[in-house]
Amino acid sequence: MVALEARLNASEGMVEELRRENADRPKVAFSAGLTNDAYVGLFNSITTLVYRRVITNIGKAYNPNTGVFTAPVRGLYYIRFTAMGLKGPQSIGAYIYRNDKSVMFNHQDNDNGHNRFLSNALTLELEAGDVVYMRLPVNQELYDEKSSNYSTFSGFLLFPM
Repeated sequence: MVALEARLNASEGMVEELRRENADRPKVAFSAGLTNDAYVGLFNSITTLVYRRVITNIGKAYNPNTGVFTAPVRGLYYIRFTAMGLKGPQSIGAYIYRNDKSVMFNHQDNDNGHNRFLSNALTLELEAGDVVYMRLPVNQELYDEKSSNYSTFSGFLLFPM
């Protein structure tokens, strides 16, 4: 009985330690929709996408005025996007940039009048202050609407390092 009580006390101590550790960990997660205005695009130069409709912004690391996520702490982050293009002659595409360099590009040509969809994700080891954002290629467009969130940009901290 004494051994069982000692194990229970040790377990309770470990649970309390884990609670304290978890409370001290940074909490970072964001998700934003592109626009309420239907189409974005057909620009003459590569353009940073500004996802203005914030769905979640825990930690306030995503800026809906600039479209830029700034890592608040060094860690491993999961970043993803979805994109939609409606029927029409335009291709759709999207870049993910870290700081000033592209780390991912997806593209889909016109598909004989069908809607087109892109989605991709990656994990990035980021330093505090690193920025991540989406860019739209030249002469391409995306589609979104408030009720559906077809085109989104999201990310969260997997763990600090």
